[in-house]
Amino acid sequence: MIDPEYCVAMAEYNRWQNDSLLTISEKLKPGELEEDKRLFFGSMAKTWNHIVMMDLSWLDRFHSRPVQKTNFQEEQFSGLSELKILRTELDSTILNWVQTITKEWLAEDLKFYSYMYKREITLPKWLLLTHFFNHQTHHRSQISTGLLQSGLDYGVTDIPWNPFYPKGR
Repeated sequence: MIDPEYCVAMAEYNRWQNDSLLTISEKLKPGELEEDKRLFFGSMAKTWNHIVMMDLSWLDRFHSRPVQKTNFQEEQFSGLSELKILRTELDSTILNWVQTITKEWLAEDLKFYSYMYKREITLPKWLLLTHFFNHQTHHRSQISTGLLQSGLDYGVTDIPWNPFYPKGR
């Protein structure tokens, strides 16, 4: 099982990587963010949208709220500047929230409705939170592929080089 420190480290890592990829994306040519790069969701914009939508859905579930947005294709931003603002706010929300997580909370089960599988599922919160962070990483790798196709180097992605996580522990 994971612990609260893992959750904070992963929230910091995701924030760092989201910010890095969005900063590099500023070098894209106009329209290239929306261009079909043959990624799983087509474009980098649609991939970012998917990450945002799933983050919002999981946050609702983790906070015992009904999922607010169930049309997972609905665009959440228009252009890179709106995406950067949205992603920055969302990453701050995630970081602030995970700093309140306890070992007891992680040990509990979460029962939720899966819109993808059209049924209720019950799994441990620690496992679902691991998925939450892994999901971002998985889809950011597709965005980094799109950036490479555009001739842009996205830089270091390895956790040990995360400037936000204290070194030398």
